[in-house]
Amino acid sequence: MSKQEDLETIHESLVNGNRRQMVKQIDEYGVYDFWADYRNFLWDTCQSPKAEFAYFADATVSYFRIKSR
Repeated sequence: MSKQEDLETIHESLVNGNRRQMVKQIDEYGVYDFWADYRNFLWDTCQSPKAEFAYFADATVSYFRIKSR
């Protein structure tokens, strides 16, 4: 899979409510590379800055809540 396809798959996991799966996918992607790449992915795909922020915030909060358990 390409990085773009990986980002789409991770985003779909978030949208579908599969947050534990999303965390695993982010870890496999590379947590240090993911956040900047995901920001750029949202920039290119979201219809509004509000939606972009909402997805990024949801992914960030969900990731760290699950990892901190």
